[in-house]
Amino acid sequence: MIYLDNNATTQPTAKVVEAMLPYLTDCYFNASASSASYTGAEKPYHEAASTMATLLNAEEPDCFTFTSGATESNNWVFASITKGRKSGRIVISAIEHASVSEPAAELARAGFEIVQIPVDDQGLVQIDALRASLSEDTILVSIMAANNETGVLEPIAKIGQLIREHSPSASFHTDATQAIGKIDVNLQSDWQDVDFLSFSGHKFHGPKGIGGLYIRQGIELEAMLLGGGQQRGQRSGTINTPALAGLASAAAEAINLKIDKISNMRDIFETRLLEALPGTQIHSKSVARLPNTSFFSLVREDGEEVAERLAASGIIVGTGAACSSGAIEGSKTLRSMGVPHSISSGGLRVSLSKFSTIAELDALLSNILHGSNRSGKIVPVNESQL
Repeated sequence: MIYLDNNATTQPTAKVVEAMLPYLTDCYFNASASSASYTGAEKPYHEAASTMATLLNAEEPDCFTFTSGATESNNWVFASITKGRKSGRIVISAIEHASVSEPAAELARAGFEIVQIPVDDQGLVQIDALRASLSEDTILVSIMAANNETGVLEPIAKIGQLIREHSPSASFHTDATQAIGKIDVNLQSDWQDVDFLSFSGHKFHGPKGIGGLYIRQGIELEAMLLGGGQQRGQRSGTINTPALAGLASAAAEAINLKIDKISNMRDIFETRLLEALPGTQIHSKSVARLPNTSFFSLVREDGEEVAERLAASGIIVGTGAACSSGAIEGSKTLRSMGVPHSISSGGLRVSLSKFSTIAELDALLSNILHGSNRSGKIVPVNESQL
């Protein structure tokens, strides 16, 4: 199996699995029990918080509350910010993940004003439209850091500055699910205006079912779950120690991740794809993207059919938003970018990881050429050249 859909999920590394095993076997104890300091069951929680703080350069480990993942974290922000209110303006982008856009739609039905900021033809939030949307009534701005389909990186620093200038009392949330472990994130420098940041461990080689929410020091957020008072009362419930051990290990590996090799592979693949199939359109190629992501449209091809054909050959790629794969409306992001259906319907997403190889991309390109009844010579690239 050749897996090239790493924006959907990633393979846990051997170190992550190894880190989790003791908490599934010998040290299976409750991390919230009074005996936790003696059994060592509380260790993964503290290690995960400390390592995430290092990875993102957060103020301190206590800025992190762990959840089941970014979907829960996103919902938590929207529910907490609006609790006790009956009105207010909430600003999101047109390309947000459903775990942001659907809570926003629910709040619109409850009487809140939801302003959806359009993106340009490359997928970047239109800054002038964002500026015009900011007012004294704005209570929350939620803009994703990196798009899950195109990989486009939104200008988080610039957006934060605009919010502070025009809506200083508004909270700034970013769904950074796709960014963590792929680009540098510095919460005390370029991202210093971010109040809340959501993430999921399985997007950067951690286990599924664990993620979290960064809450900037000094900001109060209503608790998501009430009960046992775990995690400083922010999210009650027995702590998932095995998953936290895996998250800590994944975050530690991400600190030293060398992304240049992955970026070079992506660029080589795109060059050869265009040489073999000149009519192919690579979306958002002219702006900053995640180094592992290539979203392209094949001419006169149906992306879903091509993806199924590739899967039958043992090659897994994406066709757009992973959580909406197979949806008949196609790519939400490409529609928002104004890409015609005749082009967007041929969309395929290739997303790499540190386990990906040039040989796998060669196999993908060969299969695409074969399925398109095109011939082409693929010249092998030595991995040491990357």
